[in-house]
Amino acid sequence: MRILFVNPSSRDTIFGRMKTLSLPPMGLVSIASATPPEHEVAIFDENVEEGPVSFDADLVAVTATTGQAPRAYELMGEFRKRGIPSVMGGIHASVLPDEAARYADAVVVGEAEEVWPIVVADRARDRLGKRYVAKGRPDINRLPRTRRELLSKKYHVHSVQTSRGCPCNCSFCSVTSFNGTQYRFRSIDEVIAEIEQVEQPGLFISDDSIVGLGPECVKHALELFERMKGLGKKWGSQVCLTVAEHDHLLRAAAQAGANTFYIGFESVDTASLKSMNKGVNLRPLIRNYKEATRRIHDHGIGVIGGFILGTDGDGPDIFQKTIDLVHEAEIDGCQFTIMTPFPGTRLYEKMRDEQRLLYTDYPNDWARYNAYEAVIQPKNMTVDELIRGRRYVYDQTSTLGRSLSRGWTTWRNTGSAGNAMINFFWNYYNYKAIRTSVSDSNT
Repeated sequence: MRILFVNPSSRDTIFGRMKTLSLPPMGLVSIASATPPEHEVAIFDENVEEGPVSFDADLVAVTATTGQAPRAYELMGEFRKRGIPSVMGGIHASVLPDEAARYADAVVVGEAEEVWPIVVADRARDRLGKRYVAKGRPDINRLPRTRRELLSKKYHVHSVQTSRGCPCNCSFCSVTSFNGTQYRFRSIDEVIAEIEQVEQPGLFISDDSIVGLGPECVKHALELFERMKGLGKKWGSQVCLTVAEHDHLLRAAAQAGANTFYIGFESVDTASLKSMNKGVNLRPLIRNYKEATRRIHDHGIGVIGGFILGTDGDGPDIFQKTIDLVHEAEIDGCQFTIMTPFPGTRLYEKMRDEQRLLYTDYPNDWARYNAYEAVIQPKNMTVDELIRGRRYVYDQTSTLGRSLSRGWTTWRNTGSAGNAMINFFWNYYNYKAIRTSVSDSNT
């Protein structure tokens, strides 16, 4: 058979508009790599290419986050018109399998690598089932070799995953429901072998946190960084702010080529952090964001900070507090999102129970659940105050002039012109995308 794997467009989000920020859909790559070798496979990512509906295939496998779900359903409808059956998996289908089943011929729930060969065999016999549920979580050390050759050549940065799972269990995050609360590490030998396959000098390590919590996680990260030395890669990753507690780990990361860490600061407000169950950011050292950022800068590593606005701890003063923190701590790049209750999270259940969801015409309204539109009634401000406040934060941190100034500060703090360029473009193009997006212009 010929099997087509599709990653739907993110459409009006920043990542849908800015193709240079698109990362390969490594979950799809992993499933494609688990396909029995007698079948022909292809991967199509709408975020960098156009026209998947024209492909001929015997089976189409579609993944989707919540924001991508309406486009996924649209695509599967087009394939159904051509008589091509579709399978849907990923986080959205896993938390809402009954909804997904209305649009897909089959639904896969959970991490799919081990159940996928069964799906393929059933399709080959024309016995495709309606639902396939993964039994437990796969041993990620036993997964087939990642077939990176299946990816488009249009990605500016490629990615590698070294672990799955996260124990933080933040109320807004669906990672724990999908990947579990325990870190599962890939063999470092396997990770290094995969990194060596990546031709581009730039690399993003797409773990939820490349340095987890606890001594075992620190030890694993340190060994990984030691093995990455000499590979000639400049890389970034998501990491918990607790990395600032480990000077030896920062040193090893820098020597291994780390140039940027994406860190979920989430909020400058203690009550907001507590409302998110983000207690890890309240640990004695790292609750001082300025000092934690300085420690990372001292090793030549830039910091992109993720901030969530509109939580139940936020009042209208949160916007100026956030601006002040960004400038005082000299955080290099920023991403300011709006608190969004994704299905499968405790936050969604809370907002639903309190009748604070603004858009519930599902599945069409799932496209609004992209972290850039206000989809809930904030507790301590109006919706208009939230939308305008987020716009004000970008205006005060990321205009062309402010992005240039912050790029210069990055150069001064890290000694890296490359870091300065990365963060200048991150700030300014995020600002441009926000100011021209549907979600921002409709107010």
